[in-house]
Amino acid sequence: MQLRHALSAVLPAVAGVIALITTAAAASASDTRSSAQAACRFEYTVTNFAGGFGALLTVTNIGPDPANGWWVEFDLAPGAVIQSTYGGKFLSYSGHIQVNAPDWLPNLAPGRYANIGFNGRNANITGVAVSNVTLNDVPCTT
Repeated sequence: MQLRHALSAVLPAVAGVIALITTAAAASASDTRSSAQAACRFEYTVTNFAGGFGALLTVTNIGPDPANGWWVEFDLAPGAVIQSTYGGKFLSYSGHIQVNAPDWLPNLAPGRYANIGFNGRNANITGVAVSNVTLNDVPCTT
């Protein structure tokens, strides 16, 4: 009987603590998502030559917050295959490309940019274009 009485006194307090922790964690996660939002701009230059290309994608954080642990994604023109890279850790080399921050540039402060370079081969004579450029899943503008 004493145990039941003790539990009935403790359980509401435990439930209150759990509710408080859950509410704080949800607020913290919400704050993290909103502060992690970025705005970005990109510039793309490419030199096409018979059977290949050299390209530079410059992505600038124009948002108010740093892009910590940043990554860039973009779609590469069909038929193009990346053979060498610099400026980031490439996870793919054709089609949909993801590039993670290099160790020497883990964060992009507001106004900072990353130069992502790549060279490769291309069967398409019309050139190599990129599309759907994002910084941390936020679409970039030109």
